[in-house]
Amino acid sequence: MTTDQYRREYAEHLIEQCKKGHMTRRQLLVRASVFGLSATVAGQMLAACGGSEEETTGGGDSGMPDPVMGGTIKLIGPAPITDPDPVTIYDQGGIVLVYQFLEYLIDLDNSNGLKPKLAESWTPDETGSVWTFNLRQGVTFNDGSPFEAEDVITSIERVLDPANGSGALSQLSGVLSPGGARAVDQYTVEFTLDKPYADFPYMVSSGNYNTAILSRNYTGDIVKNPVGTGPFMLTDYVTKQKATFVKNPSYWGKDAEGRQLPYLDGMEYVMVEDNSAQNLQLQSGAVDVQPQTVFQGAQALFGDPNLRVDIYPGTGIREVAFNMNVEPWKDNKALRQAVAYCLDREAINQALYDGRSNLGYDTFWEPTVFPGSPASTPRAQDYDKAKQLLSDAGYPDGLDITLTHAKYLENPQYAQLIQDQCKPAGINVKLDQLSYEAYYAGDDADYYGTTPWLNAPMTITEWGSRPAPGIFAAAMLLPDAVWSSSHWNNPEWVSLFDQYQSTADEASRTDIAAQLSSIQQDDTPILLAFYITQLRTQKKNVYGIQGPGSFYCDLSQAFMTA
Repeated sequence: MTTDQYRREYAEHLIEQCKKGHMTRRQLLVRASVFGLSATVAGQMLAACGGSEEETTGGGDSGMPDPVMGGTIKLIGPAPITDPDPVTIYDQGGIVLVYQFLEYLIDLDNSNGLKPKLAESWTPDETGSVWTFNLRQGVTFNDGSPFEAEDVITSIERVLDPANGSGALSQLSGVLSPGGARAVDQYTVEFTLDKPYADFPYMVSSGNYNTAILSRNYTGDIVKNPVGTGPFMLTDYVTKQKATFVKNPSYWGKDAEGRQLPYLDGMEYVMVEDNSAQNLQLQSGAVDVQPQTVFQGAQALFGDPNLRVDIYPGTGIREVAFNMNVEPWKDNKALRQAVAYCLDREAINQALYDGRSNLGYDTFWEPTVFPGSPASTPRAQDYDKAKQLLSDAGYPDGLDITLTHAKYLENPQYAQLIQDQCKPAGINVKLDQLSYEAYYAGDDADYYGTTPWLNAPMTITEWGSRPAPGIFAAAMLLPDAVWSSSHWNNPEWVSLFDQYQSTADEASRTDIAAQLSSIQQDDTPILLAFYITQLRTQKKNVYGIQGPGSFYCDLSQAFMTA
């Protein structure tokens, strides 16, 4: 079978899944994008599915006027925890910053589908173990050097090197080994994987944000040497205060009418940690855009006549992790389940997000969020069951535990809800609130072994949107994941996950996902009570920001009207 035949059969398979009601039209587009099927082909697939039209893109602007050239936009958000390093960044401030002057092979659209960026197209072979990427030609870095296959190879090899401590390695480990990427020619890169991998394009997209493409000559310290291919250039960086950018005059991008991008002359990122302070600056008109709006405390923004709150289908989570290396969670599944049955997920969703977010049941495979997920097995609040599980776990008279979290986003409110909802079962939760910086701090000599977010007994950690359940799982639930706060190691689950990622057939993937979901929910290494619908707030005269909310904030087509 040729590659073209394989892709045609896969397209037909997706159409059949959609006709049978196993995936929505939007989900079909997402899966088609993963296999590199063009927008034209995807449109033909939708037509073949028949049925009524439904919205296939999320968020964004309605009734957008013609673009206006020039001007400067001010964004507001938290400061990077440390000066940003694209190889190791993991926080919103750092990601938003590098997103403005660095780019990826593939970007995310507003529905978490994949769209070309520095790669114009990508194709799997018939086994799904070799992926070929055709690079965009005529692109230069902002220092004038050409973008070519060698830059891709060196960028990927950099994150694959364990000595560099990149979070991307957690997701690429066992999928792509050093030397697995080769330049076929100046503008073609071939990835030979360790095994078939149906979701590989996500691994080199902005959804795996440590895989930004850097110059082959990159030696570190991106702030002092901000060389990238993106629409803006970093001109000034004041730690914990602001970053200033100007347009990249040699940027490769053009809009649908052939106009040079970006439209803006520049942008500024104002660093403010406190959400309430951010909201006040928005309402005063001092800033123009808040990339990630937290519903808690932001209710006034919805009614402000000068502001617009865009809503994106979100997959962001707040992970409540049980550190299974320590007591009382070690070897005590019943105790972890007891906490899970204390949660009233509908009440939490209503309190934190006014009911806007999708409920979660302690598994990554939720059908309202991700294509190809099995039917949910809800977990309702059940205090009788929680008390029985406590007794089974050896704590018939109750239990005292500590929950560590940062004073950031809605984490304090969520921690308070958990504390309140656990109390009737006899679980007394002490809240250990740290500053944003303290929560993520760690010793330089052993960061991953000392930072609270990965080592405290029980934690709440915010995770931005990921485009597929496997990306979440690889980043935090595999035993060698550097971002694992639960330190879970279930060999049966790991083996099934390997099968899942190697399978392209959507029906088979759903069957395997059902098994994965059941094991994850039963063992309960983490709590997932909801998937957040992302909010982004901007002045009403700001248009054209791309990306599915959270830290995905592409300003290449942003503009402001008078």
